[in-house]
Amino acid sequence: MPRGNCRLCHEESELKLSHVVPAFVFRWQRESSGNGHLRMASAPNRRVQDGPKLHWLCDNCETLLSLSEGMFSNKIFHPLILDAGRPVRYAEWMMHFCTSLSWRVLQYFMTEVEAKERTQEQIEQMALAEKAWREVLLGQRKHAGVFEQHFLPFDQIQNTTGTFPPNINRYLMRAVQIDLCFSEKGLYTYAKLGRFIILGFVHEPTPRHWIGTKVHATEGAIGPRDYTVPRGFGRYLNAKASQAAKSLASMSASQHDKVVQAFKQNIDKIDGSDLFVAMQADVAMFGDKAFIQNMPATKNS
Repeated sequence: MPRGNCRLCHEESELKLSHVVPAFVFRWQRESSGNGHLRMASAPNRRVQDGPKLHWLCDNCETLLSLSEGMFSNKIFHPLILDAGRPVRYAEWMMHFCTSLSWRVLQYFMTEVEAKERTQEQIEQMALAEKAWREVLLGQRKHAGVFEQHFLPFDQIQNTTGTFPPNINRYLMRAVQIDLCFSEKGLYTYAKLGRFIILGFVHEPTPRHWIGTKVHATEGAIGPRDYTVPRGFGRYLNAKASQAAKSLASMSASQHDKVVQAFKQNIDKIDGSDLFVAMQADVAMFGDKAFIQNMPATKNS
């Protein structure tokens, strides 16, 4: 293992290969697809088994983050996928997990992704948020103040009120994605774990526009309730779903053939799978438009 300064505690150590998005999320995505394969919207022509991993953390910090990660997986992620209407209470581990994920996403975009049109003010805000979240993770402060964590659960859309892309259920129920979001005034990290979205506020001048989403430092509950988010965030989700559909539609003919073949070989497993349920929801809303459009014609062998 390479040696270097741990991104979290800053101590020099051997650095473990750490996930940006927890491995259990991709394991769920594979196992619930019915065919065991993953394709990222950013690279639809390549099958993958996991998300990005980087040599970031020492063994102690990797273990520290894994504790709240396991609690989230066992108490929130898997139970609410099985029963979205089930009320679930959480304790301090929820804030720790959400903060760890937002911190990892922010680290990724600060150090691994080329900066594009970031103002000096935004760079300074990102540095302040990174420091506050790191101190929360290390137990040096109870909460990060204005650098809040917000959590949104999703499930199948029940009606067609509003305008949605024809893959909206598959995106909201299945997609795994990270982003650094810039709005006209705000800036936040975005981590989508299947049916759940975790947002880390780097700069949010109007937090009162987010109702029912805030993660509390010590305890709280997740369950059926009304959530209110800014209108622009709804447009952002629609845009992300549309981008995902467009990317998959650009898949090469040979890779499309592999997808079709895998579907035929695993039809018994796919029928009734979580992916199939999400697809059915889109078909119920949009009919034939739910299927990938503009797929290149396959070549005859």
